[in-house]
Amino acid sequence: MKRIALSAATLTLAVLAGTASAMTLMPIKLKCPIGGESFTATLAMSGTQFGQNLDRRPVGAIAAPWPMAKCPTNGFVLFKEKFTAAEIKTLQPFVLSPEYQALQKTESNYFLISRLMEKLGASSSDIASALLRATWEVEKTPRYQRYASAALDAFEAALAGNSKMSSEERASYEQIAGELERRLGRFDAARTRLMALAAMPSVQGTPLEQVVQQELVLIAQRDVETHLAKVDDEKNSSGKH
Repeated sequence: MKRIALSAATLTLAVLAGTASAMTLMPIKLKCPIGGESFTATLAMSGTQFGQNLDRRPVGAIAAPWPMAKCPTNGFVLFKEKFTAAEIKTLQPFVLSPEYQALQKTESNYFLISRLMEKLGASSSDIASALLRATWEVEKTPRYQRYASAALDAFEAALAGNSKMSSEERASYEQIAGELERRLGRFDAARTRLMALAAMPSVQGTPLEQVVQQELVLIAQRDVETHLAKVDDEKNSSGKH
């Protein structure tokens, strides 16, 4: 699975005037790597993004998150184009277990992906990416709190466990963690994290700072709803880079 773009650079939300807004869906014939079942899944081929929410969910004529095929019988989610024999050997017992079979009946595709990735020993960053997408799938449901809490834990683990993370990526992860804290109603923790982020010289004058300031206003209002990220490109062009 391709990791979600989490860099501060992705916060430049220019609207492309005259760009056709279209999302293309297409039925694709697939074969389940576990069990060999043949099936057809309707997948997204293209889309147009005009902005994004504070939690990085793309906004526009686009599927967000990008749909993943799921084997109809055993519920295995095809989160990669190809799986090695060793990966299938690792995943098959879990996919066929009563635990996974119960999960696949109630949980979203990207939540299932996070569990499958854990079995393959994926990094905290990749698991955090999957769980963030899972929150987009269940944004208006009771599962959101549980998924957001799991995503926050994964981002915390990624921040604590990756000493080689670039300063830009670290700042981006901190913003997402702060946004998840806000959405979970953990306002004090979110305020502390985001104020520290806004004070960083590398963040000041960037689109990321504008997003952080927007979030701090929402925290002061004790707002836990989703919001479109508001970035002023002209303001950013005169700031630090």
